[in-house]
Parts: sequence; C-alpha cells; structure tokens
Amino acid sequence: MSSAVPDPRKLYFVSPAVDFVLMGGLSLACFPLLLRLQDGGLPSTAVSSLVIGFWWIANWPHFSATNYRLYHSRGNIAQYPVTALAVPLLVLAATVAAFASPAVVAPFFIKLVVIWSVYHFAGQTLGLTMIYARRAGLAVGNVERWGLLTFLLGTFLARVAWNEVGTGSAEYFGVAHPRLGVPEWLGSVLVSCALAGGVVFVIGLFRGASRAGRSVPAIVLLPAICHFVWFVPGRGIEYFYAFVPLFHSFQYLLIAWSMQLKERMDLGGHQPSKSFALRETARWFALNVLGGAFLFFALPTLAELTGASSTFSFAVVATAVQLHHFFVDGVIWKLKNPKVSSPLSVHVPELITPRPRPSAQPLTEAA
Repeated sequence: MSSAVPDPRKLYFVSPAVDFVLMGGLSLACFPLLLRLQDGGLPSTAVSSLVIGFWWIANWPHFSATNYRLYHSRGNIAQYPVTALAVPLLVLAATVAAFASPAVVAPFFIKLVVIWSVYHFAGQTLGLTMIYARRAGLAVGNVERWGLLTFLLGTFLARVAWNEVGTGSAEYFGVAHPRLGVPEWLGSVLVSCALAGGVVFVIGLFRGASRAGRSVPAIVLLPAICHFVWFVPGRGIEYFYAFVPLFHSFQYLLIAWSMQLKERMDLGGHQPSKSFALRETARWFALNVLGGAFLFFALPTLAELTGASSTFSFAVVATAVQLHHFFVDGVIWKLKNPKVSSPLSVHVPELITPRPRPSAQPLTEAA
C-alpha cells in the first residue's frame, strides 16, 4: 500500500457518523435494546412485521443492486460471461429440481444456502476491513491477513457448527433440512481459534500503524467486531438475529450506492452537484426496490402456479436468488472500466459539492 499520508476526510465513503452507523454501529446499538425487548415479552409478531417491512426497502434491494451492477452493462457481462450467463442456468436447473423433488432435492438445496450465507457474510466483512484499512493508509501483511481470515472463518464455522449440533432437522421458511450432527463442543473450539486469529490481526495492525506513525481508526475494526457479535453472542438472541441480514444489507448498500454515483458521474461526464446525486440516488434506489420485489415477491408468486405452497415457493426461490447473489458478488467488485477512476476510493461529498472554479489571474501577473 501507499506510504502517503491519507486525507482523513476521505477515510469514509460519506462521513464518520454515516459510515459508522451503516457499517455496524447501528447493530451494536440495537443489540441491548432488542435483548431487553425480548426479555420484556414483546410479541414476536411485532418483530416479524418490522423485519418484513425492511425486507422490501433494504434486504431485497441489496440483492437487486448486485444484479444491476453486473447486468446493466454489456461490457460487464462480457468480462464474466460464465458468471453472468452460465451460473443463472445452473441455478435455474437446481431450482426446477427442487420443485420437482420437494422431499429429497429441496432440503439439500436449501441447506446449501443456509451454510453459504454465513460464509458470504464473512467474505463481505473481509472486503470491508481491507477497504477501510487501505483508505486509512494501513498496511495489512500476510500474517495480519491470515489472522483476520482465521477470525472470520472461525466465527463462520462456529456458527455453522452450533446450527448443526445433534440430529433431526431445522427449518428454513417452513422447509425442513437435516442437521449434520456435529458434536456440541466443536463450536466453542472454533470460537477460540477465531479469537486467536483476531488477536494476531489486531496486534499486527497496531504494530504496523505504530511503525508508520499512524493510528488505527475504529471504522477499520468495526465490520469484524460486528461480524463476531452477530454470529456468536447474537446467535442466542432471536430478536436481534432476525435483523442481522438487514445490518449486512446496510453495509452492502452504502458501498454499492457510493460506487454507483461515482461511476455514473465519470461515465456520464456529470459535474458534482446535489441535484445529480439526488436524481441518481432516487433512480438507482427505485430500480432496486422494484428489482427486489420482482425477485422475492413476483417470482415466488409465479412459482405457486406449479401447485407448491406459498411458503415452499418462497423458500426455494429465495434460496435460488441468494445462491446467484453469492456467485455474482464474487466478481462484481472486480469489474474493470478504464473510464472509471478508483470507485472504491470514492468520497461522496466530492460528488455533491461543485468544484471551485479557478480564479482568473490579474493581467499583470499573467504578463
């Protein structure tokens, strides 16, 4: 990484407050509140209604934003034709098989997404940590990176292990899928490994920052801290855990929105202005709300024409959409466009505030 001292204002995509809230600060603040509401006897129906409301305006649009980023440009599709064209056919074939065999194929189809989803969260946390470390001008060497990977993967595997303790089955939107029968002690061992990796990462990061005469901003560590809270202490708080996909979506949407503004400005030759930012934000958000509704409402409704129940249709279609999302998300942040300059280093206020015009030189100085 560059040794140049970064501009502290550009550490954040928007601002310290906005980035901190959306990158996980909100989730940490909600943890004790939701724990108290659960212990206080708040009806679960109230929490479910709130969660479903957020599905429409955040969770589902974050899936649509992934598809929009890949498919809105022929050039993007051409860069990754296998992911863009072959993967949807593969997922469609698996989906058809799940509807054709609801007792055999569907449970294992759903099992795949139940396990992969937590891994996907770990991958996003890794990416966010590396992005903010880079923006802060902090070097992350191989040892620190392996420490971080151990922390994230240990947390992911611990969560999976706890889900798979014992025999019998668990449910995903009413569809039963078999547990793997892992021993109960395995989760605790994996958490210990995760914490050891986290210590290696933090010590290495702070030592490197100290040698460079820099500090470690809290935003660099926030995504990893939240990831641990979500899947270790948060696993036992039903009301809190129900909102974890929402907190994940907020992180994702902040990055996707910032990059969308930057790319549209560069490719369209727009000048920074509040009107441009508002128009593009409204357009992009509206498209993704509609896209999310199509993926998670219209498609499951159409699937009911097969004779399947509404809950089964939603479970299988939601699984298909998520699997496609996992594949696509692995490539969309690698999209290369020579006309776009470092979208992951975007600072949104620069896209809103018009650039000052250069002042005219006095004639005497010009001469």
